[in-house]
Amino acid sequence: MLVIIYPTGTKRSIHLNHFIVEAEKADPDCKVITTDEFKNTHYKEWPNDTKFIIRVGSQYIQEILPILNVMWHNGLYTIFPNLPSIKKCLKKGIFSEICRENNVLTPDTTYFAKEDEEHWRSFPFWKWGLCAIKPSVGSLGSGIYFVEGNQVPSKIQEIISTEDEFYVDCDIVVQKRIINKEQIPQSIRIFCFNGEPTCGITLTNSPYLQEKARRDLKVDPDILYDEQGNILDSIGHDIDFDTVSNLNKGGVAGPYYPDEHLKDQCRKICRATGIEFTTIDFVQDETGKFYCLEANIAPHLYRGFIIFGGKINHPKMIFDYLLDNKNKDSIML
Repeated sequence: MLVIIYPTGTKRSIHLNHFIVEAEKADPDCKVITTDEFKNTHYKEWPNDTKFIIRVGSQYIQEILPILNVMWHNGLYTIFPNLPSIKKCLKKGIFSEICRENNVLTPDTTYFAKEDEEHWRSFPFWKWGLCAIKPSVGSLGSGIYFVEGNQVPSKIQEIISTEDEFYVDCDIVVQKRIINKEQIPQSIRIFCFNGEPTCGITLTNSPYLQEKARRDLKVDPDILYDEQGNILDSIGHDIDFDTVSNLNKGGVAGPYYPDEHLKDQCRKICRATGIEFTTIDFVQDETGKFYCLEANIAPHLYRGFIIFGGKINHPKMIFDYLLDNKNKDSIML
């Protein structure tokens, strides 16, 4: 049996509905439940070999981790992605260490408990210039602040004194901000499945590109179009055009075709974490070097991936993988 878990209190977005449609094709008896429903059902009530597909981002998954731990060690259930890989990718500070240990370039990073005042008051953030302050566990760009290095301690003090909602029960991560030669916020996101990159997009935060994309695509908010204005998909009716990139913050997506070096970086991360399905985020500096930021544990099928990812059907690939369907799609980029 397939069981898809998504966060309580969130809408069934187009990417979630895409998963549900493919899950029902693969297993007509599949169930879709919220995190609250998952917590309120004793795990032994599920049939042996139930396969749980986690569609829960970092900011929600901690509430179900204790149950997932018990189920994982029980050995009778499949958790996708696998639990050890979730733990390796969940906390940004730990993930940065994994990158360094595996010769994957990542921004200079330090992380610490809020209570470790000696660390964050004495650390030489000023050497890094512009810094990004992030909650150690989080997603969708929430709770990130960009400040000059010499202002980091005062910003951390503000986060603590105001009891910032994004930093409750988690450590603080500070990274050196990496910016490209155009001096505009842009990241590169590579979709990976079963250890191999499958497609990529750029995410650019640019008011000009936002307006151009709106004009060129002539978007109806209830329908999904391709670049030529053809309807791609009508599953779900809650598309916000501003989420065409990071999508949560008003960026715009475009196609990206990684070279062999970047593909190898993705493979290293997949091997080191063991994660079967992820998107890996990179940024470039002024010289063109790539720095890895994170691997997402429950990547969304954003419009950008659907438009620029071609005919790749990631949900079908996942369910074929989980059910060992012999008619598996190619995943090579």
